[in-house]
Amino acid sequence: MTADTTTRFFQSAGAATFSQAWRVGVTFLTTFFLMRKVGDGDFGIYDWTVVVFLVLGALRDLGLLYHIIRLKPRPYGNVLAVEIGWGALLALGTFFGADQIARGFSGAGAEVVPVIRAFSLFLFLDGLSSVPRVYFDAELRVGRTVLPEIIRNLLYAVTSLILAYLGYGLWSMVVGLLVGTAYYTAHLWIRAWPTIPLLFERGGTWSLIRPSLPLAMIWLLAILARHIDPLILGGLEFDDGTVGQYTRSYFFAFLVTITLVPAITRVLYPALVEYSEDPEKLSEAYRLATVFVLTLEAPVAAFLFLNTEAFLAIFGVQWTAAVPFLRVLSLAPLIDPFSRLGGEILKVYHRDRLWIVSLILTLLPFGIGGYFLISAFGPIGMAYANYLPIGGLVMAWGIHRIAPGPFARLVRDIGVIYLAPVLPFLAAYLVAGDRLWLRFGLSILAAMVTAAFYWHKFGHSFLTFFRDRSGEETTPVTAPVDRID
Repeated sequence: MTADTTTRFFQSAGAATFSQAWRVGVTFLTTFFLMRKVGDGDFGIYDWTVVVFLVLGALRDLGLLYHIIRLKPRPYGNVLAVEIGWGALLALGTFFGADQIARGFSGAGAEVVPVIRAFSLFLFLDGLSSVPRVYFDAELRVGRTVLPEIIRNLLYAVTSLILAYLGYGLWSMVVGLLVGTAYYTAHLWIRAWPTIPLLFERGGTWSLIRPSLPLAMIWLLAILARHIDPLILGGLEFDDGTVGQYTRSYFFAFLVTITLVPAITRVLYPALVEYSEDPEKLSEAYRLATVFVLTLEAPVAAFLFLNTEAFLAIFGVQWTAAVPFLRVLSLAPLIDPFSRLGGEILKVYHRDRLWIVSLILTLLPFGIGGYFLISAFGPIGMAYANYLPIGGLVMAWGIHRIAPGPFARLVRDIGVIYLAPVLPFLAAYLVAGDRLWLRFGLSILAAMVTAAFYWHKFGHSFLTFFRDRSGEETTPVTAPVDRID
């Protein structure tokens, strides 16, 4: 089991990483051109609406997409019935309740209502696509989703850029999203239909939903903890332009987290479930996945912190107002390294309550602290609130209890990862001084030096882990309930 799982984990991780690398590249280039054609207010409305529908998506899925991975056999037919029935009802309720939802963004114009109504179609289509997607993820066959994801991203890019060039502003992004999502849904179902076992347990839907509700709560809290910022700013009557300046800054500061972590978790969690009887392999998979994410986040954070003005200047003069936001937010991704992927271990061992406590203790400082910091300092206060993820301490404690040995090793790794960029980026700053574009170029060189150091330090661990995929099967070991030494 272990050798086969590692092979499929390796293949799925490679497919997911390629898919996300493609997505990052396409998204960044598309964003580059859209930010030069679309106003900050349009981005404010679009980004705010995306967060609203992330929350609605969590309510639609009811945690089933995570719970079903823990089951064998997996009743995909019941999940599909929920996505069609409950998903359609929620989408219709959103369409007809758009006026009420729009009141949450009191500083924006009347265009919010039709955008919400258009997004209700996205809510339904995204739910339909989630069933074949989780099927491929659970079977560690993520490679089957790569082509649909590539084409979806291309369709979004081409559609939105053409419409933005023609002057459709906000609607260029909305239509691009709908076109890409519709295609993605159809393509995934075409690929999954010959093999997906649509097992439907008559009368078993509620018994399936009931144990998944804690995961639904977790996902909802995780979304709010990650994306509550525009909801607070919109609720406090800041205009759509201010929200757009903030959300674009947040997008760049958390670009690695937003794009890479979902790709890692979609293959890491099913692999950890498979590794649950091999504690050494499970803990090493978590450690390496976390190291991989942080070795990308740390140099990006250093680069953005040193080059905020030059970086935003690339996107046009209208984004200069975002400089204070981005400078504060640039280092925020490094504050809570354990929560990136730590919840995946808690899910495997059904520590859902601990994860909920961690997320609540993260969300409350963001919400309450953000409100008071905004009152004291204006919208920049919301950026400072991102330095208050108290729940990360609970997550770290939970991981330590489960795997004290690997946790201690990960703490040492994080120290090395965070210290590594300091010297090369400090040298770039001292040499360039106030010459922004020289500093920009030297910072790219500093990032390359940092990456080379990371490979020298951690590359052998990755090669050793995945080299085992061709080895002989190992004898499963039952994991202790409370800890992995």
